[in-house]
Amino acid sequence: MSSYTAIPTEQPPTYEQEQAPRVAGDNIPDDFKYSVDVASCELPIRQMFIRKVYALLTMQVMGTVLVGYVIRSNSSVQNWCLNNMWLFFVSMIGAIGFAVATHFKARSYPTNLILLSCFTLCEAYGVGLSCSFVESEIVVQALLLTFVIFIGLTLFAFQTKYDFISWQGFVGMGVWALIGWGFLSMFFPQSSGMELVYSGLGAILFSIYVIIDTQKILKTAHLDDEVPATIALYLDILNLFLFILRILQSRED
Repeated sequence: MSSYTAIPTEQPPTYEQEQAPRVAGDNIPDDFKYSVDVASCELPIRQMFIRKVYALLTMQVMGTVLVGYVIRSNSSVQNWCLNNMWLFFVSMIGAIGFAVATHFKARSYPTNLILLSCFTLCEAYGVGLSCSFVESEIVVQALLLTFVIFIGLTLFAFQTKYDFISWQGFVGMGVWALIGWGFLSMFFPQSSGMELVYSGLGAILFSIYVIIDTQKILKTAHLDDEVPATIALYLDILNLFLFILRILQSRED
């Protein structure tokens, strides 16, 4: 009976390649962007998305203020705009059209940014022309109040644990009620007191919308939805500003 010594078989050593953690500047696959909420991502990715949204929003607001300032400060430009009111109605229709187009092309770069710029320009022209009928002091007060309220509501939305997104249906019904009220007031003029109530309710509703849309950015938005998120906040700011402007104007009257 022969004896033998078993030769141990050694497995080749395995080398695990360390995978570098994802940073904010890395390219993110499209399937990851479209299927994952911002809240499910790592902190650097969430911060990247929030920075993009508020950078676009800042440029929108600055562009709107600039257009309004040009219309208001230059009497020749203001007179031309008032004598060519067709452009005001074109800007209103254009804003709706560009908003719809931006919704369908929200994830097509750079088409989404071009459509966003056109939408902002149309909105800025309409708001600037509307502000040209109001005294400069009231416009500045409304701007400052809107800025302070928006910053305060944004900070509140960032830190609160209460879910205001569930309020969206009720607030939306309130906005539609305001639209109906405004439509009726075109045929049945209302008193200054009712105008103050109408404007106050509008300011409250869009203040709540600021909180709702901010929380949607933090919780339910996808990584490639920075343009729709920016438009939502921009419209909240514009409507809040216009209702505050009406409140200040009605108090002056």
